[in-house]
Amino acid sequence: MKILWTLIILVSFSVQGICEDLNTEILIAKSDNSKEVESELKEANKNFTFNEKPIHPGCVEQFNVNLADSGPPIVRAVDVAACASSNEFFMDYKVSEDGYIGYEYEGSGGKNYFGYKYIGKAKGGILILDTRSSGGGTMVAMSVFLTRFTLENYRSFDDQGKLKIEERLIMKCIGQINRGDRDIGTIELKNNKLILGESQYRKKSEVISLD
Repeated sequence: MKILWTLIILVSFSVQGICEDLNTEILIAKSDNSKEVESELKEANKNFTFNEKPIHPGCVEQFNVNLADSGPPIVRAVDVAACASSNEFFMDYKVSEDGYIGYEYEGSGGKNYFGYKYIGKAKGGILILDTRSSGGGTMVAMSVFLTRFTLENYRSFDDQGKLKIEERLIMKCIGQINRGDRDIGTIELKNNKLILGESQYRKKSEVISLD
């Protein structure tokens, strides 16, 4: 019986030691990039930029809803650093005279376009984007994206099976407002309210509370 209890105690200490080592590794893995990613979060929330450059419109376009669909976007979260370094969005973007950061790319129907304009930041960390897109036809679909930045852990394993956890900057889409085809109305963020001006779709301004 004494031998059995001795084995149990030894196993308990071994498991505890493994858990402590694992926790230490996780904390070290987290601290490796914590300051860098916190700086990225601060910059993104302040200017909607990454590494002092506008976030590529291709990253924002991931939230776009296909015209054939009507529900929430299929993609609702984007890893900003991974998207910014992706070969999928190697093409340059341009800033239009009216302030839209956009890019063109070849699609199944010809040349496509997507662009966004940063409107401002509401209370609670909601960043407002006015977007417009076209798919080769005459229609220019316009939508407002409500986005938010957050930090989330990403787990990966090396060749030896060692766990690595790093924080990543994540951009999330938490809502959309469809404006219609070539909406000529103004858009303004004031006192935590989004104001859509008069247009061919609205006889008077529409006020949307973001509280």
